[in-house]
Amino acid sequence: MKMKSVSLLVKIVLVVAGFTLCVLKWCGVLPAADVKEIWMSCAFAYGISMGTVDFNICRDNWIESKGETNE
Repeated sequence: MKMKSVSLLVKIVLVVAGFTLCVLKWCGVLPAADVKEIWMSCAFAYGISMGTVDFNICRDNWIESKGETNE
């Protein structure tokens, strides 16, 4: 699986998780949770995961372009 596919998959999973947690909060399953806390947690997870994935995408592009100029 390419890193761009992983990036898209992580983005979709985090958005779906955020909406699911909000629905659970509104249904009363998570009464102590706050919508702001839910989305801040999703944003934190997004920042950690996408920072790593985007770094790997940049690294892959740099290595591919460097390999093409050496050949």
